[in-house]
Amino acid sequence: MPDPQYFSLPKIIAHRCNDIVSIEKALTLKRQQKNIYMECDIRTTADGVLVAHHDPKHRGKSIRKTLFSRLEGSVLSLEAILEKISQSNITLHLDVKAGCINGKWKVAVYSDQLYGLLEQKGFLEKVMVTSIKGNFLRHLRLLAPNIRLGVLYDEDYGELMPPNKAAVNGFINKILEFHEEILLDVIFLNQAWLHVFDKRYHILDKLFYTLIKAGLKIAVWTVNEKDQAWQFMEQGAEWITTDIPEIINPMRGKT
Repeated sequence: MPDPQYFSLPKIIAHRCNDIVSIEKALTLKRQQKNIYMECDIRTTADGVLVAHHDPKHRGKSIRKTLFSRLEGSVLSLEAILEKISQSNITLHLDVKAGCINGKWKVAVYSDQLYGLLEQKGFLEKVMVTSIKGNFLRHLRLLAPNIRLGVLYDEDYGELMPPNKAAVNGFINKILEFHEEILLDVIFLNQAWLHVFDKRYHILDKLFYTLIKAGLKIAVWTVNEKDQAWQFMEQGAEWITTDIPEIINPMRGKT
């Protein structure tokens, strides 16, 4: 099982560490004994190289339709990132974006490739992998029974569709059913969507309580205000994803 030191405290996740500057910043904060974790957005190139880039396009060109050799130097490969942080003891959150080959989602190819790279570099026990694709998470769970997995959800996309007022309990049940099926570790929820959810249905406390009682950890993204971060933590969120990890410290009263 993964070393509990990586997952025992409230977690502050440095958002979009897809370039050297952001990675170095996260590593510096880690060396300062802050409880910082690092997020990378993972995509595939036309020749199947796993790269870190938030947007589907780079300089106006689709990443999945571009050879890595044409991106190298401006876009980092996941392999290069793993090598860069291999001695840092930092925990990595990989947000896996849609992996298409010839316009089709290749679940087995993508998950096999990611699993192989993480195993080779010794990161299976120091990583959290999330996706909006349930089939991808299912396949990865079969490959790596102990890997930390999470599903990403907000109002725009995801395996779980947006609820209406009559379907709120159904929405919660879908999360729990998916959790029971593949043993999710974390559900990542958009903070803007949570605000709307609470304003419309007034059951945010119930949502958090039910998920936590079922054994799920809750992550909220992207939170860039300290008071808001602590509000979610006090409601039970264990993970906060932020663009400014240096000012959102998991220990209240410290800056």
